[in-house]
Amino acid sequence: MNLSATHAYRADIDGLRALAVLAVIAFHGNPRLLPGGFVGVDFFFVISGYLITGLIAKGIETDTFSFTDFYARRIKRIFPAYILVALVTLVVSSYLLIPNDYIFYTTSLAASFAFLSNVFFSMLSWGYFGTRSEEFPLLHTWSLSVEEQFYFIFPILLIGLYRYCRRYVPHVLFSLAIVFILLSEFKAGNSKAYFLLSSRAHELLIGALTYFIAQKTPLPSSRQAALLALTGLALMFGSALWIHQGISFPGVNSLYPCIGTALVIYAGRSGNAVSSILRYKGMVAVGLISYSLYLWHWPIFSFLKYRQVPLTATTSAAAIALSFLLAALTYRFVEKPIRQNRRIGFKWAFLKLYALPASAFMAVGLYSYLTEGAPVRFSADTRELISSYSFERDLTRSCSIREEDYRQVTLDYLTQHCAFGETARQKADVLLIGDSHAHHFRPFVEKLVSNAGLKGVYHVQGACAPALTAFQLASRQPVSESCQKRNADLFRIAGEFRYVVLGGYWSSDYLDLPEVEKGLQRAVEKIMQANAIPVLIKDNPDHEADLSKCVLYKKRGWIPEERNCNIPHDYMVRNTGISDQMIDRVQALFPAAIVIDPKKVMCNSAECATAIGNIALYKDNNHLNSVAAKLIAEKYIAQLANPLVTDLVNRHLVGRRPAPNVLQ
Repeated sequence: MNLSATHAYRADIDGLRALAVLAVIAFHGNPRLLPGGFVGVDFFFVISGYLITGLIAKGIETDTFSFTDFYARRIKRIFPAYILVALVTLVVSSYLLIPNDYIFYTTSLAASFAFLSNVFFSMLSWGYFGTRSEEFPLLHTWSLSVEEQFYFIFPILLIGLYRYCRRYVPHVLFSLAIVFILLSEFKAGNSKAYFLLSSRAHELLIGALTYFIAQKTPLPSSRQAALLALTGLALMFGSALWIHQGISFPGVNSLYPCIGTALVIYAGRSGNAVSSILRYKGMVAVGLISYSLYLWHWPIFSFLKYRQVPLTATTSAAAIALSFLLAALTYRFVEKPIRQNRRIGFKWAFLKLYALPASAFMAVGLYSYLTEGAPVRFSADTRELISSYSFERDLTRSCSIREEDYRQVTLDYLTQHCAFGETARQKADVLLIGDSHAHHFRPFVEKLVSNAGLKGVYHVQGACAPALTAFQLASRQPVSESCQKRNADLFRIAGEFRYVVLGGYWSSDYLDLPEVEKGLQRAVEKIMQANAIPVLIKDNPDHEADLSKCVLYKKRGWIPEERNCNIPHDYMVRNTGISDQMIDRVQALFPAAIVIDPKKVMCNSAECATAIGNIALYKDNNHLNSVAAKLIAEKYIAQLANPLVTDLVNRHLVGRRPAPNVLQ
């Protein structure tokens, strides 16, 4: 099937592609310049929906549609340029990325060839706009996976509709679009929803509907076309300026850029001022290389951010210029020759352009995962430092859960799935609960528990403080239902343990400290009423800037050797002092409570360390890594003694409950 014969080329659509990719690049280069520039992806979805629907529909109507021909075109369109970009990013990532980041990169690489990178990124907690997300070189491939998933489903759907209800194809597509808009609105704001086809399908369907409306509706007059096109353009530009990262999206708000794009496409069939601008040679030229430009620009920005190169106006301009150069070369020597080569059929395309490269990149992903990020890439000294950046990955999310993962917590469940320390002991002695900071203290607590000859269990949930309070957010929003249920489950079984350890990000912006202090008092009182001993962990220092990789960057020569990577003591006091005082007041009310302060071995009178020797302590600006947590515990025991051992040999506490044999 010849595309030019079935679906006439429109230069103005290439101009629209140019607007889409330029909006995305502007946003990534400087979000303040175009706060909603990310809606350029939504422009692309509508364009793709329109063009793909025309290609399939005309093939069905002329009885020339072939799945093998359709997918051969998709492979030739998508993979040649992407294979090149994937190879280059793999080489650069193999030099730049430390093992944990390399695992994420290679997993996303494998997922992109399985058409699932959007699903992979939806499983991460950072979301599209998270700081960590900026360091993923292939983050932008989520949109390719959305389109690829659509390409698998939509041809089958359209063929079925043509066969069984041909007269009502637009009506069915319209109904489906409404359903998916409602679904998208329902999930808008959820970081997962941003990436998934279920939240984006309506955008592609709007493009499909635009095709059918254009086929059945007479061409508007030049004046009407101009008015429609200007309205559409206003919606597109208005969306890029008005929509921003903090707004609910996609959902209903995605209709503005999508309907705007649809209006410009529809009106562009008739000559008007807008279509004339879009047909301008410069716009068309950018549109022709837009796919390669989209592929190249994000890895360049991502690597610069990972390398901590400030994105000044000059740096951003150079990055964009390099993106254009690479895109032009890729289009000229890779993308265009393969797309226009009619001798390449489905079998050759599937084998050489998809199956073999996909197998190779998936093998890299598997090797990276099995070797914990291929640390062999670094020298022995650097490997020792890099190893401290590793952190636990609870892949099953069985003991470290998110809000949506809640399941009832029982003693049997904790004993079977979440035990640490002397696990051969029949009964668990220690329960650790709290938020993500309690989780990063788990290796610290495990060291204390093992040293005391005890057995512990844990259960934590991100952003869920271990205080019995109805409100914990500074905005006075109620604690999530799953957090309340989890805390209720755990405090219900508190009496089954000798110690209940509470850890939390006490100084976090999400906490309303006065409310949390009341809740913490209630929690400690409840623990003591259950005849258990409360253990409160004061938080570690944190810093507004992410200093976690500072020591590594010094070793690799990326920042000056004289740079001080530590946290000033005064800053620590200002940041965590209030929460420390809160815990001191709680202990004053309940003197039997044990308080542990890791800062006693992390800080001196001048500063708080972010590394000890060749071991880095942090994995981001506020979370410790697992290697560091164990090291800090060892130093705590050596310098200050193990409070659990001290408590066990204290005669008046032994009388509360038969103490375990610490020597067994």
